[in-house]
Order: sequence, then C-alpha cells, then structure tokens
Amino acid sequence: MTALNIKLFREIRHLRGQLIAIILVIASGIASFVMMRSMYSSLLLTLTSYYETARFADVFVSARRVPETIVPQLASINGVAAIETRTVVDVMVDVPGLKEPASATVVSIPEDRRPNLNDLHMMSGSWVRPGHEHDVILSAAFAEANHLSQGDQISVVINGKWKSLLITGVAISPEYIIEVSPGSIMIDNKRYGVMWMGREALSAAYDMKGAFNSAVFSLYPGASVNSVREKIDVILKQYGSMGAIGRGDQLSHRLISDEIRQNEVSALYIPVIFFSVAVFLLNIALVRLVSTQRMYVAILKAFGYSNLSIALHYIGFAVVAVLGGTVLGMILGYYFGVQMTELYTRFYRFPILRFTMPEDVLVLSVVVSLIAAVFGASSAVRSAVQLPPAEAMRPESPKAFKSGILDRFAFMRSVSPITHMIIRNIERRPVKSSISVVMIALATAILIVGRFMFDAVDGVIDTQFNRAQRDDAALTFRQPLSSPAAFDLLRLPGVMRVECFRMVGVDLRNGQYVKRGAITGLPQDRDLRRVVDGRNRSVDIPAHGLLLTSFLARQLHARVGDSIDVGLLEQDRRTVRMPITAVVDEIMGVQVYMRNEELWKLVREDGTISGAYLKVDHSKLDDFYARVKQTPAIAGVMVRETALRSFNETYSENMWISTTAIVFFAVVIAFGVVYNSARIALSERGNELASLRVLGLTRGEITIILLGEQVALTMAGIPIGVAIGYAMCAWLPTAFETDIFRIPFSFTLRNVGLAVVVIFSVTIVTGSLIRRRLNTLDLVAVLKSRE
Repeated sequence: MTALNIKLFREIRHLRGQLIAIILVIASGIASFVMMRSMYSSLLLTLTSYYETARFADVFVSARRVPETIVPQLASINGVAAIETRTVVDVMVDVPGLKEPASATVVSIPEDRRPNLNDLHMMSGSWVRPGHEHDVILSAAFAEANHLSQGDQISVVINGKWKSLLITGVAISPEYIIEVSPGSIMIDNKRYGVMWMGREALSAAYDMKGAFNSAVFSLYPGASVNSVREKIDVILKQYGSMGAIGRGDQLSHRLISDEIRQNEVSALYIPVIFFSVAVFLLNIALVRLVSTQRMYVAILKAFGYSNLSIALHYIGFAVVAVLGGTVLGMILGYYFGVQMTELYTRFYRFPILRFTMPEDVLVLSVVVSLIAAVFGASSAVRSAVQLPPAEAMRPESPKAFKSGILDRFAFMRSVSPITHMIIRNIERRPVKSSISVVMIALATAILIVGRFMFDAVDGVIDTQFNRAQRDDAALTFRQPLSSPAAFDLLRLPGVMRVECFRMVGVDLRNGQYVKRGAITGLPQDRDLRRVVDGRNRSVDIPAHGLLLTSFLARQLHARVGDSIDVGLLEQDRRTVRMPITAVVDEIMGVQVYMRNEELWKLVREDGTISGAYLKVDHSKLDDFYARVKQTPAIAGVMVRETALRSFNETYSENMWISTTAIVFFAVVIAFGVVYNSARIALSERGNELASLRVLGLTRGEITIILLGEQVALTMAGIPIGVAIGYAMCAWLPTAFETDIFRIPFSFTLRNVGLAVVVIFSVTIVTGSLIRRRLNTLDLVAVLKSRE
C-alpha cells in the first residue's frame, strides 16, 4: 500500500455516500446494457442454432390442390436445395373444460420418417404411428395452456366430421415458435394451437391423396429468394396458389425478428443516458475533491510525485466507482436477464433458451465504463496537474463578484435574503446548474417513457377492442361461401346482427416496391367493424379505389392519388391498376380496404364472403359456442372478450416488468444527481452555513438555503424533462413500428403527474438525508477550516 493508495481509500471512505450514488448510476447503465445486449445475443444465437438444427425452410407456399407430379418441376428450380410437400388445414377444436370454441392449424407429417424441413422437436411422448389415423402430436404451448398431455383425447372437425384424436406426443416447431392464429396478432395459446397428423390420415380426410396444398423449400446459399418465389408462383398459378413468401414474411419468424430488433435498439439508447449521468456525477465529485485538496496536491508535488502519479491517483477514484458499478451492474444485468428469459419462454418456444452473457458484451461493458471514468475525471485531473505548487499552497482565491442577470430586475428587491442567496448561487455556477437541470430532465423523461408503454397499451385496447372491433365474435370460413350463408349465421343461437366481409390475397406493386397482403371488403352500412385512425376517428371506406394503412403506403412509397398494381392471388390472378383514394393511420396490420361491392367486381364474384362479424346476445353465448363447434364450414372464431383477456394476460406482465425496471433506473438517476449535488453543495458551503448559524439563522433556514437550490433545479428540470419525454414518446412509435403492430402515440397528464411525483419524492428523501448531516454540523470545526 503506497501513500497515494492509502490516501485514495481514505477519500473513498469519506465520500462513500457520493461514491455509492455514482456506483448505482453506473450499475444501472451496465445492467440495462448487459441485459438487453445479452438478451439480443441469446435470442439471435438460439434462433440461428434452432433454425439450422430443425432445417427451417426459406420459402413457403400454399395452394388449393397440387398434384405430386409437379414436385420434380418445383425441385428443378434453380436455387432450390430441398422441398417438403404436405397438407395443412384449419380446424375447430373442442377442448375438454373449455366452453369457448378453439381452433388449430393441422400440419401433415410423414409417419415413417422425420420431415426433411421444419423438423419437430419432441418435448414428450412419441411420433405418430403408421396406420393409426387418430394419432396426433400437439404443440407445447397449446398443450400446456389446456393441461393436455400424452394419452389424452381431443375432438376436432376434420372435413365436416367430428373426429376424436389421441395425443401421442407434445412438440415444438421452428415454424411456430410463436403461435398466432391466422389473421390475428393475439397470442392465445388456450384457444389456438398447432397439431401434426400423419400424412396418410390427413390426406385421406381432405381428398389429398397424391396431392398437397402446402410446400416448403430450402435454398442453396446465395440463391435469390425473390427469383425462386416468382418461379414457384408461375408453376403453381393454375393450382390456386396464394403466392409464395420468403422466410422474412413468415409470421412467427417476423414476430421474433421484430422482438430481437427492438432489443438491439434499446441496448443502444438507454445505456447512453446512464453513462452520460455517470460522467457528470464523476466530474462534479472529482472537481470538488481536487479544489478542496489544493494544499495536498502542492505537498505531493513538493515531495517529488510526478504529474502522472497525481493524475492516476484521482483517476483511481473514478476507476473504483466504475469498477464497483460494473461488477454490480453485471450482477443486476444477469438477474434481470434471467427474469426476462423466463418471461420469453412463455411466448417463444425453443428447445432451450438460456440467458448467456457473451464475452464481447462483458468486455465492452468494462471498456465503456473505463472510458466514462476517464471522461468524468478528465477536467479534475487536468486542473490538479496544471496547478503550480506555490499557488496550490494558498487557499483558492474568492470568486469575483458581479451582479447576476436577475439582480437587475426590480422584483429581486422584494425577495427574502434566503431566496436571494439561492438564486445567486445558481447564477454563479451556470454550467454546473445547467447540467444538473439536464440530468433531472433525463430522469423525468425516462419515467415518462416508462409509463408511456402502459398508456400505449391502454390506447390499443380502447382503439382496437372498443372502437374498431365492436362485434362479439368474428368467424372465418374454411373457404369462401356464397352470400346466403349470412342468413344461416342469423339462425345461430343469440345472433342479433351479421356483417359479412370478403378477404382476397393480393400482391401490391408500386414500381420496384412490392408488398404481399390482402384486401378486406367491408359493407358500406357497418357498425360491428370500423376502420379507426390513430386519433380514434372512424374513417369511411371510399366508394371507389383503395383505402391503405399509412404504414403500408410508406412501404410502397405511395400516397393518395397514386395508382398501384394489384395482382390478385385468387380467381383469374390478373393484375389491375387501381388508385389509392385514402390512407388511414391504423395501429394493427398492413390493411387494404374496399367496399364489398367493389371487391366483388374486382374478383368477378357475386356476393362471396370469407367470414362475418357477429353481435351475440350474451345470455346465449354458451349455446352459441356449442353450435359453432358443430358447424363444419367455420374454420375459426375469435371472441372479442377472450381476445381482450388474452391481450391483457399476454402483455400486462411484460409491461409491468419493463416499467418497474425503467422506474427503478430513473429513480437511481434522480437520486444520484440530487444527492451528489446537495452533498457537494454542503461541502462547498459548510463554512458559509456555519457562519449563518452563528449569526442566528436556524437549522431550518440553512436547510432551505442548501436544499432550496436543489428544489429550484429540480423544478427547472421537470418541464424540460416533460418536453424531452414528449419527444421520445413521439419517436418511439416510429422506432418500433412493424408490419404487425404499431404503438400509438399517447401522452397523458396522469403519466406526467406520476413522473413529477416520483422525482419530487426522490428529492424529498434525498433532502432528509442531507438534513441529518446539517443537524450534526460541527460549527467550531467548520469555522476552523481553511475555506
């Protein structure tokens, strides 16, 4: 232990309160960086490894019925490495103990071998047995949600007939890492799942012997996905192909890719805020330390210590803070990462998902922390090194006094002396005061952003489930039906109103920009399904042309008045040029709307419907559910109440965990800034405050002088923080928008009020800690000090 090291440890012990505050801020930054960056790496590594092991396909295509004799022609496409044909159907499921109807996607698998592509990972049980047409493998998410396991039986509607199936095993698939029913973005594992049946049994039930209605392809490295897709579409056009899609448009892959991308973005901007605060706190702490140790610096130089030794000594204080914060941050980051991983495993089905902290993340955390330490200590070290020994032996010269800007105003004559002291002290340290205000503003902004997610979810619920979806149930048919089917729906128990819709798959093209989607036809006189914009205003579907979501219009680089090519994926599959008549800022999906009559003309049909929105008497819902389960033509049903309940169950816990972490981090920032500023102010003005006590001021009055400055800076920082929070809340929807979901902008007084309450609460708690020090202030010792 050298003399300088002993001195360093004494200073650490003396400034332990400030050091702890700095360590907590650094730890928050490291924890957020380690958690988000490691979670990003863990998800990406797990996803890549799982895709390779299970041989996840690169291209997917669905059709009506394609003979197996076409397979050699598809396999000969340049770039295709392997092809797997199958039968895929949507069915209604009667789950024991579940009164609402459930639905499932049934995918055929070979009975005598594993699939060449999209192989299953068996979680329990065994493979389907050749010759056993009732065997079925259940998806793990669906099985767990409904407490089903090997040996249990469930009933499904197979091609219009009820069939009892025996569960032989539970599995997961790379194609369904996230299980979302077609046409929805809601995760409801209790009412939607995936099943795998033997190819022979499923093909026989749906007249697919020697044929298939779905195929998946793997490509050679470097092969063009778009080129392969186009050639597949040409070959399968006459067989009712819905158009091939690449892996990037596959629903499960797209959802998890969006989540990975959001983790990557969050891992960048959140830690930057914490490290900025840490640099500021280190700077003000070390600048103050050097200014109070002028004489010590002179003595050290007189005894022959070099400038480098003195510089490293003061940098050592910053390094201790940084290393302490880094170690604590890594521990917290690991803990929060494990919690986040456990949350992910409820939604994302991998064979195994472990939270790991890659070495590059740990190394980068240390490097960034050390850089923050150097930046934070730079100005203080520079002043210590440049201080001549002779000058350092003298106390620092008093600051030159001059009237402040506010002193020129008449109202300053009427304020109390205590208020005058507070205002002048802020004016005489403009840089320090300004940075303190900015730090408080950042803490306020982080709190507002944290609560923004809750307000955004509330906005989604209000817009989607109260204003847009006003139906009680939405039905989809196995295949389009004629319009008289609407009268059959009216005969279902409790049904009071029916509004039918038609949905047609299309390719939208504007020059070089292409997007695959669907046109939804809605009746002109509708009430159960409205098109609602981001301001909760109902938007009419134009009499002619297309109504696009604004997100889709941006992707196509098109605007109102432009005409785009609409390539139909049904009927004659012709391409029609149509005008964009209007756009709407919807929060879900990339929709295209037309009036039913116009869509029927486009596809040359006479009143065909794909499904319907129903208004149902709630007292007869049980009878309605029972009848729907027995209706073969219905492929799926979404009940609004259960969808809303599922939405809340799915996202509420996630929001609580994220918001709790953000609030904690914001409180750490506010505490670190306020406590360090007040503690340094006490150190700087101890002589002054003691003198005022001797002159007759009470403890309460000197407390107001000291803490009034922090309150004033806090009050100045909060409005700026609200403005920054507003800007961040306006930016986040754009940063995180995806094809599936857009976060609506939301900025409420409740959100602002909560942020203000939290910041002031932290200020009050910090003030009480400083007040305890003031109460124990040794007047004689302070007045003897050289300051």
